[in-house]
Amino acid sequence: MTIDSHYHLDPRIQKVEDLIACMDKHGIERTAIIPTMVDPFHLEGRGKQAGDMMRRALMSRLNPVGRIMYRTTVDSKGNFVLLMRKFRIYQSPDNGEIAAAVERYPERLVAWVFVNPALEDAVAEAQCWMEHAGAIGVKAHPFWHRYPVSRLDDVADLCRKKGWPMLVHLGGDRLRGDYRFLPERHPGLKIIYAHAGLPFYAELWKYVKGKQNVFVDLSSPYLDGPLVQKAVAALGPDKCLYGTDGPYGFNDINGQYDHSVTLSWVYNLKLNDAAKEKILGGNFKAIARQ
Repeated sequence: MTIDSHYHLDPRIQKVEDLIACMDKHGIERTAIIPTMVDPFHLEGRGKQAGDMMRRALMSRLNPVGRIMYRTTVDSKGNFVLLMRKFRIYQSPDNGEIAAAVERYPERLVAWVFVNPALEDAVAEAQCWMEHAGAIGVKAHPFWHRYPVSRLDDVADLCRKKGWPMLVHLGGDRLRGDYRFLPERHPGLKIIYAHAGLPFYAELWKYVKGKQNVFVDLSSPYLDGPLVQKAVAALGPDKCLYGTDGPYGFNDINGQYDHSVTLSWVYNLKLNDAAKEKILGGNFKAIARQ
């Protein structure tokens, strides 16, 4: 079974029925959807070139410089900044919209519950949706929502007790990027660091490899094929989950999300089929109890 562990549903870019059609086309049996948290944008042309430059810096000895580049993609007012253009980041993503999509396609979609402890009671928000059919874990974005990872302490404790995983997109500084806090504070908590541990990459991989219940997903145009190969080589297939970060980054000629790009990153790995199957869906099924 192939499962996309990381997909933002934004009907302004791609309607849910179109997502299902794309899943059918590319052999994706199930997708874990996340509320959209930003005004629609597309990565292409100069935007893609800037992303490629940042990725190369982050993967080299210039990682500290790359982290500075990474931090400049969010301004002091909480906007996503791409080549001088600003896109509003939503402080309270709509979990209700995601729940409605799961109700329409319960055999194909599951939901990450988005929390923002900088704005709301994250525990109350998680509890509100925990019993909803298809809810499988909590998503948090310390980077875009601009809070230290430690603010997730209470909701992390709730997830640990329930057996829910957390999907966390780290920031680039000491507090918002503290990838040690949750594993060490909550040893039984299942944690997935988004986008192969962006923006730390190799530094984070060394830490994650020796930590039980800590994983990365392989989603997003923040990555490419060679980076995925390095992540899997460093961590092993048991620590990595397939994901896309759609609908951003890779579109076909009809403007629909093209899963073939991210799938090729896994298909091209020099691993046997059993190891690839773990990455493509087996690990997610075990972590999210699907």
